[in-house]
Amino acid sequence: MRPAARKRKTRQLEEVFKALQGDDTHPFAHEIYRRVHKKLPRISLATVYRNLHSLVEEGKIRTLLLGEQVARYDHETSEHDHFVCGRCGRVSDLFLRQARRMDLTPLARDGCVVTTVNVTVHGMCQVCAARRRTSKPPRVAARKL
Repeated sequence: MRPAARKRKTRQLEEVFKALQGDDTHPFAHEIYRRVHKKLPRISLATVYRNLHSLVEEGKIRTLLLGEQVARYDHETSEHDHFVCGRCGRVSDLFLRQARRMDLTPLARDGCVVTTVNVTVHGMCQVCAARRRTSKPPRVAARKL
């Protein structure tokens, strides 16, 4: 990472940062763009991306790559993990015990240096699980031969 240059605080940067505050949905850049565009109609998607990148570099937000092709953004910068619903795509913060045990010796044997471990748990959120329990399976019409 290059030395931290003093960045100019712009209204666009402030609005992009505000758009993420209090949002636990881990939005994509285009969702943040739509929010900011309501307040700053002349802002471009490229400017939003540039400002998101600056906020990540400053350590004010985190980028999440959860097996998707597009990054999500997280205002929670403390060490934590994530739960992803495989049905609706909702991403939730997951605060696991810090002392979780994980054997990383094979990586060390291969000469790797581990700096961070992030766990992503996949499953079904409460809302989707409840819908699944209450929905009836579709009826299949019997065919006569």
